[in-house]
Amino acid sequence: MAGIIADALTAFRLCLALYLVWVGFSSSDKVSALTLIVYALLLGWTADILDGWFARKSNSPTRLGHFDFPLDMVMVAGSLLGVTALGYIPAKVTAVYFAVAVALVWKFPSKSTTMAVACPAVFAPFVLAAFEVPYAFKLSLLWALLVLVLDWSRFEGVVLEFIDTFPGGKLKPLGEKWRKWRGLTSVGNAYNDVNGKM
Repeated sequence: MAGIIADALTAFRLCLALYLVWVGFSSSDKVSALTLIVYALLLGWTADILDGWFARKSNSPTRLGHFDFPLDMVMVAGSLLGVTALGYIPAKVTAVYFAVAVALVWKFPSKSTTMAVACPAVFAPFVLAAFEVPYAFKLSLLWALLVLVLDWSRFEGVVLEFIDTFPGGKLKPLGEKWRKWRGLTSVGNAYNDVNGKM
């Protein structure tokens, strides 16, 4: 049952990505639409956290588990298209951003490259909310703080995975120092290192 819930939460993010685009293109009230996009993203990132939790509870690979990260990126792209459609970001800027992002990921194919390139798009709706919808931005900060407090090991694992998969291995010494300082093992992937299980 846990695996089914994990897969449902993973698939939900695809639906959410489509919703984010729809909100951007169909809304006449920019501020209300931006608020919806921010809240939908918080819901999506919460689903991302929970799908991993349920997947680990199932003790076996889930059917959609290998789509987890790509669907994260689809959700990020959906939010960027949504805020662009609302007029917060010029369409030409978004088009250039996507072109450069694809070129960089093509040239340096790794998860860490994709994560680094996605950062501006991940944070754009929240930065916009800081100016347009302060209460939604404050809620986002509270959400981020709660996630860090309640699930620090996941955040640490994501950062270590970024370091480990950075092109050319240039950041690996930093990851090794962090693991040594924290007393973490260096076997398996970064997330499993932090949680001590494979």
